[in-house]
Amino acid sequence: MNEPTSAGTAVLEATRRAHRAARTAERRFLLATRAGIVIVALVAWELASGTLIRSFYVSSPSAVAETLAEWVTSGELVYHGAFTVTAAFLGYVFGAVAAVLVAWPLAMLRTAYRITEPYFLVAYSIPAVAMGPVFILWFGIGLTPKVLIAAYFVFFIVFINTVAGFQQVPTGLLDVTRVMGASRRDQLRTILLPSALPFVLAALRITLPAAMIGAVTGEFISSNRGLGYLTRAAAASYSTAGVLAGVLCLSVIVLVMNLLLRPLRHALRWQPDVDVPQAADGR
Repeated sequence: MNEPTSAGTAVLEATRRAHRAARTAERRFLLATRAGIVIVALVAWELASGTLIRSFYVSSPSAVAETLAEWVTSGELVYHGAFTVTAAFLGYVFGAVAAVLVAWPLAMLRTAYRITEPYFLVAYSIPAVAMGPVFILWFGIGLTPKVLIAAYFVFFIVFINTVAGFQQVPTGLLDVTRVMGASRRDQLRTILLPSALPFVLAALRITLPAAMIGAVTGEFISSNRGLGYLTRAAAASYSTAGVLAGVLCLSVIVLVMNLLLRPLRHALRWQPDVDVPQAADGR
């Protein structure tokens, strides 16, 4: 009786090893292909710059790398990068916390939400970029307006999803638990928060890059610090390499943020039906 069982276990283990090896080979192939595409594109860019296309318009990878090296050596990259990341992070936290705190009572008081909903929709319809000059007029060109613009990018997405998460709980279920003696705190802890959590996590996942967009938007409008300011200053001096270096730095930061969001993606794997508005990037 033991021999067939041992043979079956061996076959199963061999199959698992084969699948793991296949997945590893597939990942290596994807990484190698992606790296190869980047290398080919950089070489083509370097060769075309100054020959097929004027270097003033497209610069070159070597010039961009040289600019980045200068920024690193002078400390500008760390100084301005820290300012941008700080503004984006504070705006993200402030916008997300404020959205949940506002959405929670309004979702519980449905009449109050129906009264205030048009005001939120009107505020949401205002392009966040248009609020930049307003915040700068009120709070100057320091850190505060950048944080507020980033928070503005984040707030409505998290707010709408949090309300949707709370309101998708059936009213009959809440009535039943109330009849069974559950308090409002019990309903919040055992029913409402678990139901809304996937919606909140989904909103948090997509609004972190949006917070970076908001912070950089504020720096583009008016600032004396940050990667947006550094990029704008390079554009003002007709330094194409500086502009591309600034864009590259921002892309890398957003890429790192997306990597940091992987735990949220894993947390949402069990809730595939959660959907969130994709308009944050375009606001």
